[in-house]
Amino acid sequence: MPEAGATALRAAVEAARAAAKAAAHTAALILIEAAGGSGTIHRAWRGEGPAESWFLVTSGNFTAHLLEDSFGDRVHVTLRNVTPAAYEQMRTWAEGRDGCHHNHGCVCLDGPWPTLASLSASTEECRINYRRLDEDERGSVSLAFNRVTVTLYDEPVTVVDTLLRIARAAA
Repeated sequence: MPEAGATALRAAVEAARAAAKAAAHTAALILIEAAGGSGTIHRAWRGEGPAESWFLVTSGNFTAHLLEDSFGDRVHVTLRNVTPAAYEQMRTWAEGRDGCHHNHGCVCLDGPWPTLASLSASTEECRINYRRLDEDERGSVSLAFNRVTVTLYDEPVTVVDTLLRIARAAA
């Protein structure tokens, strides 16, 4: 590759990386605002979370890792101290958003998020699935001391923003 081409490619890659990092920082600010405006953002160090992250965002009721293998728009998040009523609203919204019209011979789950009743009956974390059976696990959820903890492994920031707003409004 000619030197001019290699230089142009390196510059383009660095510009794309800087843009993704800026998008991740903006996403972090959006999540903090959705949770009520209080939280911190700091650079995530290697091994400081479930995956390589642009930033670690912490707030009173959530911890989010903005995933480095995204364009700054995907997050691994744990929402803590969610009320049972808020969880049911979150579950209803998420399942409605990801709804299936059951056409074309689909193979999908009717209720990929565990109900509050199934959480109450279990002493362990329950799996949150995607609607389609051929997709990986979406996350986990548990109920303890009448509070729900939800962990989602790789979600769009826009989805997490809505879930945080639901949890805050129903608290």
